[in-house]
Amino acid sequence: MTPTACRKFLKALTVVGSFAGVLLALSPLARAMDSTEVLPEAINSPSVRIGFVSGIGFRFLSSGDLMSLNDINSIEFDAKALSAFEPRVNELVGVLNQFGNQRLGDQLSLGTLKLDTDPKIKYYAPVFAHGINARWTVAVGLPVVSYTNKISMTQSRGNVEEIRAQIGNASPEINAAFNDLSVNLATVANQTLEAKGYKPITDREETQLGDLNVASLIEFAKRDNASGQYKLILTLPTGKGNDPDDLADIGAFGYTAIENQLTANYLMGRLQMAGKAGYRYTLPDRVVRRVPVSESDTLPGIETKQTVERSTGGAVFGGGSLTYRFSDAFNVGLGLERTLKDGDRYSGSSTGRYDLLGKDTDSQTDRLRVGLNYSTIESFLAGTSLLPTMIAYEFSDTIRGVNTERMTVHEIWLQLFF
Repeated sequence: MTPTACRKFLKALTVVGSFAGVLLALSPLARAMDSTEVLPEAINSPSVRIGFVSGIGFRFLSSGDLMSLNDINSIEFDAKALSAFEPRVNELVGVLNQFGNQRLGDQLSLGTLKLDTDPKIKYYAPVFAHGINARWTVAVGLPVVSYTNKISMTQSRGNVEEIRAQIGNASPEINAAFNDLSVNLATVANQTLEAKGYKPITDREETQLGDLNVASLIEFAKRDNASGQYKLILTLPTGKGNDPDDLADIGAFGYTAIENQLTANYLMGRLQMAGKAGYRYTLPDRVVRRVPVSESDTLPGIETKQTVERSTGGAVFGGGSLTYRFSDAFNVGLGLERTLKDGDRYSGSSTGRYDLLGKDTDSQTDRLRVGLNYSTIESFLAGTSLLPTMIAYEFSDTIRGVNTERMTVHEIWLQLFF
């Protein structure tokens, strides 16, 4: 009875979703938020972006409500829940309700099984850009991601023993039922994982490569106060994809994708207005997944693992920003972005409910961005600075969403030119 009851809980253990899109925008300059500028001809620009991602312990549900994973990954094993997981519990509840007027069966509870998680991500992304000519720049970047997560599984105290004491030695059958209920749910959950061939749920501290990004940036329609940029980004699957035997891995990389983006800038004195829109298309691929046989198969066994065809939903995005230039060296920007992603689709040649693999993979993400930038380029050209450099800081936060993690990102960007 109890292993079946734990399966729904265990299925919810995935704690980190796809966040790769926030790692690399691959802009060659941090001069202003959503700038259309490119590098001058033959100029090289090595840079490093260091980011800290938090808040991914919270998730926006399909309803748009924001909940912590600790609350999502908790199940109270009361009489109603136990009966739903195991119909035989109904018999015990009915019998217990016949003792006195207190309806002891309806009060039966094993307590709450809770998964506490504290996922955090840091990334280090070296980027190198080169100006092919005055209007065209190419760039390449590869993030190195560090993932830590403190995970613990606990069970709050239930009332099985208290109710058992009130009933006394009623019958061998009732005693046997109480014995079956007198278990540690956390222990049974780990035993269920092991029996199903999943990796143990333990604290994580690991470092891995993300997906390689190669970008082409072309500035066009340049005027004194307006300009546009076309950006093409190719993503190559150098990072680790989702492990079907690991319920707590990152699973954010391993994609081949092409992104097209248009950005426009308009200057009004010290104020720059920017707008952008784009579409990210992820190429279909083949991955290994555990395929459930039904909606109730919330923790598919290792025998269901197979290679399936995956078509990752495309993502359309758009946004705008305002940047105010206080001086040639310092500016501040504020922006909003929205991303809409289609659901994923899976197919295969064996048995199973492939449609369930793509459930709740469509998403909407609204992000707020705040950026600060300090540049020594003008002072270097004037002969008052030793090196032409840029130092930028950006804060971004998911303020609303559907089927997506809440991500708070702090990023520092250090850039040189030669």
